[in-house]
Amino acid sequence: MGEVYVGQGDPEIENFHHLNPELQNDWNPLFAKMRRECPVAHSERFGGFWVFASYQDVYRAYHDTDTFSSFPNSIPAGELGQQRALIPVEIDPPEHTWYREILAPVFTAHRMRILESKIRAHAVELIDGILERGECEFISEFAKLLPSRIFLELVGWPIEDAPRFLQWADVLMRAPMEENPEESLLIQTATQIYGYFGAELAKREQAGPPVLGEEADLIDRLRGASFGGQRQLTQVEILDCILLLLLAGLDTTQGVLGRGWEFLATHEEYRRDVVEQPEVAQTAVEELLRFFAPVQPGRRVTQDVDLHGVHLSAGDRVMLLTGSACRDAAEFPDPEKVDFRRSPNRHIAFGAGAHRCLGSHLARLELQIALQEWHRRIPEYRIKPGTEVRRHLSAVSGVDELHLEFG
Repeated sequence: MGEVYVGQGDPEIENFHHLNPELQNDWNPLFAKMRRECPVAHSERFGGFWVFASYQDVYRAYHDTDTFSSFPNSIPAGELGQQRALIPVEIDPPEHTWYREILAPVFTAHRMRILESKIRAHAVELIDGILERGECEFISEFAKLLPSRIFLELVGWPIEDAPRFLQWADVLMRAPMEENPEESLLIQTATQIYGYFGAELAKREQAGPPVLGEEADLIDRLRGASFGGQRQLTQVEILDCILLLLLAGLDTTQGVLGRGWEFLATHEEYRRDVVEQPEVAQTAVEELLRFFAPVQPGRRVTQDVDLHGVHLSAGDRVMLLTGSACRDAAEFPDPEKVDFRRSPNRHIAFGAGAHRCLGSHLARLELQIALQEWHRRIPEYRIKPGTEVRRHLSAVSGVDELHLEFG
């Protein structure tokens, strides 16, 4: 295929990073430029890393765990100050398979059916709480609260703790990099999370062995689980799993809710489609996931590999621009057009391969119910005049502030 242009001499690409303040409003033009001119690009930031922008290359990296390791996952690496791999997101197969099998029962189809009525009840309660005011700040009053309530239902904690969890998730996903990593807000926040759940673990250990069953919460399920049928999980392993589910359960769904409602507020024809045909919610959610795919995870090259004539060396870091891959014309006809009935729709908003998001069914259910219940109660709404939509691009992209008004 020959060597591709990799961004030399283009400052926008050579200095690309997902925390760049200049990209926070609209990163898609740069993503499109990368797909078009250099699908395998190189950035000099954070010690240097490669950037995959095409569907083909991102899809391959997700599946080829022998060549593209998940440890370390973040770019830059070690943001939380840890030297070890976080479980299970930074663990590669075959060990990763054991952890996934431990967590899988939390997300069974049966448990999703149990949660469905609770998700709907929470969505209705939140919407009814803002309906009469005729306006709301959608992110803080709905997009953050719904996923946090469902996460608390999943793990068995009181809803009153939701603000604390939301604050933790916001810091971990979007806090700025600091000069002294040992004093960073990221590390302080991670320490608080481990302390909170560590105290809960200690309390339960004193109370005795976990009582397992269909209604057992996340901590007791992890306490009662075994790794490969050979040993119980350690406290560190349990705390890592809780941290991962906290971040994944709150931030990614919030990101798609924010971008999705911003789109619907400014595109009346799509909004009316959802109002008049609520059954379209399932395929509409898939298209919103594709169009606003929120995650940009990192990978580490484990062995020298040539990709489109570009040489990647063992130890190199790679960022997978899932948000770019899901708008690649090589995979999606007319990719910049939103089509609520797109079929097929092989988006990879939840990743792919071994590390495909374990909670994807739950996220889909939350989004579908939110779409149905909101538009059943608030069919007409718009972005409030005089307000600004504030977005963010980070490891997970989304919206920080979205003011809506409705009749």
